[in-house]
Amino acid sequence: AYDCLEKMVYWTDISSPSISRASLGGGEPVSIIKTDLESPEGIALDPHGRTIFWTDSQLDRIEVAKVDGTHRRVLFDTELVNPRAIVADPVRGNLYWTDWNREAPKIETSYMDGTSRRILVKDDLGLPNGLTLDTYSSLLCWVDAGTKSVECMDLNQHSRRKILEGIQYPFSVTSYGKNLFYTDWRRDAVVAVDRTISKENDNFQPYKRTRLYGITTAWAQCPSGHNYCSVNNGGCTHLCLATPGGRSCRCPDNIIGVDCIERN
Repeated sequence: AYDCLEKMVYWTDISSPSISRASLGGGEPVSIIKTDLESPEGIALDPHGRTIFWTDSQLDRIEVAKVDGTHRRVLFDTELVNPRAIVADPVRGNLYWTDWNREAPKIETSYMDGTSRRILVKDDLGLPNGLTLDTYSSLLCWVDAGTKSVECMDLNQHSRRKILEGIQYPFSVTSYGKNLFYTDWRRDAVVAVDRTISKENDNFQPYKRTRLYGITTAWAQCPSGHNYCSVNNGGCTHLCLATPGGRSCRCPDNIIGVDCIERN
């Protein structure tokens, strides 16, 4: 995930397991979360609320914390089997994530405070590995290593369309303008796809052939828009979590002897 305000890149690591960040301009990576993780996979960020969201496919939960790793809170720990990709829409206050549960793969959504959870897509999915949101066009796009396809859904009209079929083994995807960029485990490459004409238009292979995992877009400027957490942490003492047209103040899970006020 990318923090467009501080120009920092955030990533998860299942081998250590940990969540780390580093400045885009260089500098040493710093681990911000090292405990109570088993298999952290997808990670998303709200630059306004200064929060990160991640999935853990061993613990079967989705958590939130401040960008420095403090104030951790579990958002979901039910009805998750293999949660993987997660993206945030901070301006509209929504979260989206994939679960590649072999019996019933799905893409779900909720408000960023964990309320209003519902299944968005459940038909014709195989192994939905990657997810990306183009906020300008309200398109939620995903790559599926089971159906070997790239698909998008218009979030306003709930219409779905296949962008590309017959691809190899996509893992992660990000968007920039009309292009989608996905990593592929068979090709060991980043593949660029023009979603408007459903065509692959470029691919990049690193000098050292290696398995490529996550990919994110480093915006030169933050995309326009704000949410209720942008100013003064939304008036919250701890976690400010955006919702459509508002925000919820939430407390960390293991808070003892600290004044924390929850309110909607």
